[in-house]
Amino acid sequence: MEILLPVPQVLQNPELPNGCEITSLCEVLRYWGFAADKCDLADHYLPRSARWYGADPDRVYMGDPHKDDGSPETGYYCFAGPVVAAANAYLAAHGGGYTAHDLTGAGEDGLLRQLESGRPVIFWATLRFNDVQFDACGGYALPGGGYHRVFHTLHCMALCGADDTHFTVADPLALNRRVPRARFMEVYRQPGSRAVVLAPAGEQVP
Repeated sequence: MEILLPVPQVLQNPELPNGCEITSLCEVLRYWGFAADKCDLADHYLPRSARWYGADPDRVYMGDPHKDDGSPETGYYCFAGPVVAAANAYLAAHGGGYTAHDLTGAGEDGLLRQLESGRPVIFWATLRFNDVQFDACGGYALPGGGYHRVFHTLHCMALCGADDTHFTVADPLALNRRVPRARFMEVYRQPGSRAVVLAPAGEQVP
């Protein structure tokens, strides 16, 4: 088995030093034929909070993805929910035809099914596929209740290929890279098996 989807390379730098999530979405939108712009997506479609500390990454992107200066507005990260919201808002404004789905919890077989169906998958792992680390601040109470432990090395990319031993990812900080499948799955699971997929409207997404 060998799959390699032609996901176009879009680099997050220099405009979005903390914008890997929205840049990965930009890559996937371009794969589906949309003339998406990463900064337009970040500034007009991505739900964002003014400050990162205290925000719920399942609901908003924390801070400003344009900033990496250590200020209270420094960009940090978000999870699948804000990326799905940004994708569907963009699609609604640009003719539709596709729908974004939260694929969080998908295992290795589920990811492979998406690739076999011609759908690249936005996913969360870490920089350089090292083990997850947590921020020295610890965490904070969420506005709606609960507690969020802050990740320090989180990174979002697009899964675009596979063979019997490796996955291929489009990394918005680098060119495409091949990652051993066992290591990919280990690091993908550490922050919660978080993923997003875009599919033609009406298609069933398992």
